[in-house]
Amino acid sequence: MDVLTMAWHAAGAPEVELPTREGICARCGAGGVLIAAAAVVSRSFTGYDGWSDPSQTGICRPCAWGYRHPPLRATAHLVTRATQLQALTPTEVGEHLELPLSPDRALIVPLHPGRKHLAPTAVWGRVTIEDAHLSWAAADVDRLAALRRVRWLGFGSRMLTAPAPPWAVLSRLPAQTYPELLADWAALAPWRERRPWLGLAVHVTVADTVAPPAPRPRSPLSNLRKVHR
Repeated sequence: MDVLTMAWHAAGAPEVELPTREGICARCGAGGVLIAAAAVVSRSFTGYDGWSDPSQTGICRPCAWGYRHPPLRATAHLVTRATQLQALTPTEVGEHLELPLSPDRALIVPLHPGRKHLAPTAVWGRVTIEDAHLSWAAADVDRLAALRRVRWLGFGSRMLTAPAPPWAVLSRLPAQTYPELLADWAALAPWRERRPWLGLAVHVTVADTVAPPAPRPRSPLSNLRKVHR
């Protein structure tokens, strides 16, 4: 059973209030009760390349629900093979990513809520975001922890793409934080080349970002020097 069908069952197999007929689903290929695809997706829909047989004109109830249930486009969800569907906040997604993602779970995470239908394309053992299905292994867990530490020091999301910590923030930090910071910064290098992972990590760590440290106070001697110049 694919992720979307499992999610539909977990939601209580809700009915779609549209006329039905019997046939083969254009999206998943399952046989049974169908709803006209034109009544479910708009004329501007462009995701037919992921459908089983776009020449068919109907889709099954689980698939229709996947496209018509607004929360699936607006909020992150966890789906499990144990028939569980759970809405998640970004922070809760981050908690699930503190372990490798197992093959019996799927995470659906809209980084840009409302823009695309992600649930119909979700895959077991992957994090589905816009236009990508991301694996999540032990190395990614470690990188996420490193990114949390970096963000806690005050580095903003745009700074994370730089090859080295920007001096504007680095200069305000105690020198004893440098060794761990530089190690964490280097650990994020693979994500700078694979931006979807970095985008996901930034999304789930927004709450970890703090204001950059205040500039270090000037020495009183520096003020005296200005007076005597």
